[in-house]
Amino acid sequence: MGWVIEEEQNQLRKYIQENYTKIRDVERELANLSMEMKLTAGPKKSALEHLRKKIEMSTERIHAAKLKEEQARKAWEAAVQVVKDEEAIKQSLCEDLNQLVQESSSSQFTRLEELKRRLEALNPSRSSTSVSYDRKSMGVAQSGTAPDASTVPRSTESGRVTENTPNPGNGGNVSVTNGHNQQPSAEGEGRLKKKSQFQGKGRGIGAVPKGRGSPAPGWTGAGFDA
Repeated sequence: MGWVIEEEQNQLRKYIQENYTKIRDVERELANLSMEMKLTAGPKKSALEHLRKKIEMSTERIHAAKLKEEQARKAWEAAVQVVKDEEAIKQSLCEDLNQLVQESSSSQFTRLEELKRRLEALNPSRSSTSVSYDRKSMGVAQSGTAPDASTVPRSTESGRVTENTPNPGNGGNVSVTNGHNQQPSAEGEGRLKKKSQFQGKGRGIGAVPKGRGSPAPGWTGAGFDA
C-alpha cells in the first residue's frame, strides 16, 4: 500500500516539473517580447509622430490653398465686375458723344440758317441776283428744245417775210430782207463766210463765230448776259 502512494507522488512531482518547465518557457518568451517592445517602441513612436506632423502640415497646406482659391475667385469676380462697369461707362460715354455731336450739328445748322437769313436781309440784291441767274439758266435749258420766236418768219400785208437774223457783216445787227430776194448770190455768201471766219479768229479762244442761225438767248460768246 505504501509503494502505491509513493508512485503517485512521483507522478505528481514529474507532472509539476514538466508544467513548471513550460511556465518557465512562457515567462522567458514574454520577457523577450517585452524587451523587443522596449527596443522598438521609441522608433515606432518617432515614426508615428513624424507621420502625424506630416499629416497636419498637409492639412494646413490644403487649408491655405483653399483660402488662396477663394481669394482668387473673389478677385476674378471683382475683375469681371470692373470690366462690366467700364463697358457700361464706355457705352454711356459713346451715347453722350453721339448726342453731343447730333446737338452740335443741329445747332450749327440752325446757326448757319440764321446767318444766311441775316446775310440775305443785309444784302437783298445778292438773293435777287441769284434768283435771276437761276431763272436765266432755266431759260437757257428750255431754249434747247423750243425754237426762238425771233427766227420764225412773219408775214405782212404786202406778202414780204421779215427775218431777225444777225448779219456778220454789220456786227450782229438785224437785217430785213425781201421775201422775193431771200436767197443771196453765191459770191455774196462766200464773202460773208470768209468775213465771219476772219472775225472768229480775231476774237481768240472762247469766241463763237456767228452764222446765219440765231444763237441761244443769253449767250454772248464769253458767258451769259449779266
